[in-house]
Amino acid sequence: MLSISRACFYLSTIFSIISFQSVFSQGLPPGEIDAAIASMAQSIDTAYVFPEKGQKIAAYLRSEHKRGSFSNAKNWKDLAAAISKSLQQFSQDGHLYVRNDPQTVKELQSPPQDQPDSTPQKVAFNPFFDGKDVVERNFGFREVKVLEGNMGYIKISEINISVKSLPILFAAMRLVANSKALIIDLRNNGGGGSNVGSVLESFFLPAQTPLLDFKTRNGSSHMEKTVDWLLEPRYEKPLFILVNQGTASAAEAFAFALQKHRRAKVVGRRSAGGAFMNSWYPVNEHLFISVSTGAPTLPGTNQSWEGDGIQPDYPVAEGAELTTVAGLLK
Repeated sequence: MLSISRACFYLSTIFSIISFQSVFSQGLPPGEIDAAIASMAQSIDTAYVFPEKGQKIAAYLRSEHKRGSFSNAKNWKDLAAAISKSLQQFSQDGHLYVRNDPQTVKELQSPPQDQPDSTPQKVAFNPFFDGKDVVERNFGFREVKVLEGNMGYIKISEINISVKSLPILFAAMRLVANSKALIIDLRNNGGGGSNVGSVLESFFLPAQTPLLDFKTRNGSSHMEKTVDWLLEPRYEKPLFILVNQGTASAAEAFAFALQKHRRAKVVGRRSAGGAFMNSWYPVNEHLFISVSTGAPTLPGTNQSWEGDGIQPDYPVAEGAELTTVAGLLK
C-alpha cells in the first residue's frame, strides 16, 4: 500500500503533466500573435518596394489572420512557416518571408558595438555579413580549384562579400588567375549580397560599369556599378556561370549582369526568378520579417529576371554542365 505522502506526490506529478500538456496544446497566446501580425503588416505596408502591392499584401495578411488561418500555430517556428507560405502564395515574391531566429532578432535590435571600422566605406552591422556563423560558412566559398584542361573552378554557395570575405575572394581569384577559362558555379546559391560594392563583378568588367538600377518605393533609384578601388587584376579570359532552379537573388544578379554585358556565358537550367532586394525587420523577440525594398532593372531598360529567372545561353540537364563547358572550350 502506498503511503499518503507518496500517493500525494504521484497525484501532484500527474496533475503537473496534465497541466503542462494542456498549456502546450493551447499554442501561442492569441494576444502575442495579434501583435506579431500587426507588426508584420505594418512593415509590409510601409516598406514594400511597390506601395500599392504592399498595401494589398498587408491587407491580405490581416484578413487571413482575422479568419483564423494562423491560430493553430503551436510555436513561433510553426507560425513563421505558415505566414511565409501564405504570403508567398499570395504575392509570388520569394523575398517575402518570416523567420523564427531570436539571435538574428537580437542582432537587428541591438547590433554589436565592437565592429571594426576598416571598410572601404563605413557600413552598418548586418547579421548576414557580421553574424557569428558567417565564418563557419566560409562566406559561401566552398571549392576553388583548377580542373583538367586548365579550367578554373569556383563553387560559391552564397553571395557574401564584405571586408571579412575579401581576402578569401582575392585568394580564390589568384588561384585561378592562370587558367584558360573560369567556371563560377552558382547552382543552388540562394543569393545574399555585398556591403562593399559589386566587387565580384569588378573582376570581369571595367571600373564604374553600370550593372543594375535599383528603384525604391519613393521613386528614387540607386545605380549599382563595378567598384573603382579594386587593385587586383581583372580576369580577361572566357567566363562561364553555372545556374539551376536553386540559383536566386544576388546570385542571379551576378549572372544577369555578366550575361547582359556579354562577358559570360550562362550554362544550366533556368534560375529561380527572385530579383528583388530585401531588408529584414524585427517583429518581436522571436521573429523577423523579410520585405522586398528594391527592384533592380538593367540600366536604361525595364528588363529584370523577377519571375522569369535567368535563361541560360546553353540549357543542359542537371549534372552535364561541366562536360558542356569543356566541350565548348574545345
